[in-house]
Amino acid sequence: MPARILVIEDDAAFQAMLLEALSSKGYDPVGVGSAEEGVARARAEAFDLVITDVMLPGMDGIEGLSRIKEASPRSEVIVMTGYSAREKALQAVRLGAYDFFTKPFSLAEMEVVIHRALERRELVMELSRLKSAMTAGRGPVIVGQSPVMRDVVDMVRRVAPLDSTVLITGESGAGKEVVADAVQALSLRADAPFIKVNCAAIPENLLESELFGHEKGAFTGAVALKKGKFELANGGTLMLDEIGDMPLFLQPKLLRAVEQKQIERVGGARPIDIDIRIIAATNQDLQTLVAEKKFRADLYYRLSVAAIPLPPLRDRKEDLPLLVGHFLERINPRVGVNLRGVSREGMQLLYACDWPGNVRQLANALERAAILSSGDVLTAAEISRALDGTPRRPPEEAQAPVTADRIGNLRQTLQDMERGMIVAALQKSGGSQKDAARLLGVSPKNLWNKIQKHRIGTADYGALPAS
Repeated sequence: MPARILVIEDDAAFQAMLLEALSSKGYDPVGVGSAEEGVARARAEAFDLVITDVMLPGMDGIEGLSRIKEASPRSEVIVMTGYSAREKALQAVRLGAYDFFTKPFSLAEMEVVIHRALERRELVMELSRLKSAMTAGRGPVIVGQSPVMRDVVDMVRRVAPLDSTVLITGESGAGKEVVADAVQALSLRADAPFIKVNCAAIPENLLESELFGHEKGAFTGAVALKKGKFELANGGTLMLDEIGDMPLFLQPKLLRAVEQKQIERVGGARPIDIDIRIIAATNQDLQTLVAEKKFRADLYYRLSVAAIPLPPLRDRKEDLPLLVGHFLERINPRVGVNLRGVSREGMQLLYACDWPGNVRQLANALERAAILSSGDVLTAAEISRALDGTPRRPPEEAQAPVTADRIGNLRQTLQDMERGMIVAALQKSGGSQKDAARLLGVSPKNLWNKIQKHRIGTADYGALPAS
């Protein structure tokens, strides 16, 4: 279905040109000539995007923006203005508009920004669904706006409604269980049992009974019939965490459960039909284990029907500001503090860390820093104490000879740090690009260009505590 776009423009000729251009690109545009009409249409109909002039007869675009946001909070808004009213456009962005155009502008430029605005709307709606699931006690929020995490969210959205087996891979502490919870929360089995088993935490001689159950008298100590995790999860979902540690002798029995939806209890004489979805997770490279004959190839192929690779934190450091805000919201009531954020110097220390323990390590470090805190903003000293012993890049590394294999990593690290500092400055300035530019020591125009380059929207800095 084509995206519906509401165009609010009092210049009839210019409005007609925009409507024709939008239609030619496959959109479904509707045009009105005043903010009052636009608000009324936004209340009566659903629009994905609103493009509005700022200088309008009667109610101006700024007041219209506020009312449109009330009438249709899920619609993204792009404002248009003449150069003389550019400050009004900036005010509109501070009030929640996605972006603005200064007339005259090229249609090619408009098309790129519209595409990004609609893409952002889709992502925000998906994250909203995940947050609603968490609020209902059905799942967590997957925090991150980096490209790699957008891919993760997109995969969760695609596979959750299916009944396919899911394999989540990633380092320890990267958030595999959070992703599994999100898949379950958005699945058709969301209200059914969700049983989790850590295959590495159960002794090998007990794992078969734990998973498949046992009959009375099956072995010494089996004084009664016991249902295993597969039966307890019947109708719902079973998460097999650390699946790479599953012993070889049990893998054929697991393969049968996955392929034929049947199990047998230890000591049992008949198969038991089960109706479950399996989510597996591992911090190991299963393909390597297959090559080393430590994991069955047929089981690996059955488990990895829908694979979700989860990146380590060091590869998505641009998500640090969002993660910090997310964790502080949880830490504040638990520790009894009211932290609004992390100082710029403290954030620089967070960016410098290698995070071998990934997101889990970040959450623990922030909680330690919160316990040590004396104000409403975590200082560099408090962050440093919380990170004591954590590997980080030494200052002299920046002066080390740059070799060919380090160029890509250096470039990405600099981009990540630049984006994070811009988001932090916008948080501190309450969304004012002019004040943020002053904090960063760059011109407002330079900052605006960087905001476009990094695709920074109000959701990136508006939802976090100011620092």
